[in-house]
Amino acid sequence: MIQDTIPHIKESPVVSLTSNLEPELDHQDVPGIATSSQPIQRPRLACKMNIYSDQIILSQDDRDFYFPINGQSGEALQQLFSMMDGTRSLSELQQMFSPNDAAVLNTIVRNLDEQGLLDDLAQLRVDSGIDTLLELETLTHELLDQSFEENPFWKLIKSTATELPIQVLYGFAIENYHFFSRKYCFQSPVLSFGGSIKVRQLLNELYHQEYGQDKLMIAALNTIGIDHEELMDTMALPETIAMCNGLAFWANFEPLFFLSTMGVLGARIYKNFELYLAACERLKLDSRFIYPIRKLVNTNLKGEQKNLTRRIFQEIPHIDRETRQRFRRQTYLFIEMYNNFHTAISHYYSSAPHLLRRVSAI
Repeated sequence: MIQDTIPHIKESPVVSLTSNLEPELDHQDVPGIATSSQPIQRPRLACKMNIYSDQIILSQDDRDFYFPINGQSGEALQQLFSMMDGTRSLSELQQMFSPNDAAVLNTIVRNLDEQGLLDDLAQLRVDSGIDTLLELETLTHELLDQSFEENPFWKLIKSTATELPIQVLYGFAIENYHFFSRKYCFQSPVLSFGGSIKVRQLLNELYHQEYGQDKLMIAALNTIGIDHEELMDTMALPETIAMCNGLAFWANFEPLFFLSTMGVLGARIYKNFELYLAACERLKLDSRFIYPIRKLVNTNLKGEQKNLTRRIFQEIPHIDRETRQRFRRQTYLFIEMYNNFHTAISHYYSSAPHLLRRVSAI
């Protein structure tokens, strides 16, 4: 149990700790608690504080530490603990509470640190938004490259053999129509991003760049006898819906992570469509089918999504370590969904008796 005697306190707007503070601590050997090897610079209380009768009680897990208090001395200690939130440096707290004797506050901080009751926010790494984005882009590209080599759909597309079923090429167009037509589900939530007016302006710019992608896919599918009404009567593959739902979830609840995927996703879709069009030309598909998709690649998909995403993250001043780690974990899930999207196209359309999964046929 920690016990401390508190001195007489002078009157002031912020109550001061006087130099006659002589802590009397009952030191305990607490297993699992390690004292910081470096002096605390930005102390944050890592426990709950409660006031009961003539005591301040600091509670952490199943441990309680008691500070007997009286009068203004209790007010000073309570005020000190409340201000230990990591936003003020130790020197700032010293100026507020013991400007004439730094040892007073140093003693309190040291004793709290020895019991594991303090965190030091100065030791927490905080990176800018653009630093975080570049890190996530590197990870995303690595994971995409790994999954690309093993994905059965892209193995078929890259193969020069004649075993590539034409319906797989048509199936790719159908599922991308479903993806593009659902973009409003995950683009609309971030258009009202509350963090920055500049970010909202950049998001609107990106939205206008990508507008009309589904219409170009419809134009291509019209050439093989599939019109818009028929597409409205069809179900996307579960993996396509899963990817759209995942992006919609992140757009609503993790908008920064969602935004981090946009630049890489746009660049990868552009690269993938180039490979897809090469396969279409190799199998001599109707040029009327190819033309709208080529137009899509040369206009919408060749936009500045990556640059825009970086401009967005340049407006984000900092992202803490915990958030960065969470974003990295979510990147793995995002890549898995994107990989499953293409795998499902090859599995279903390679042997599907009909191109369209009609709702009316259920």
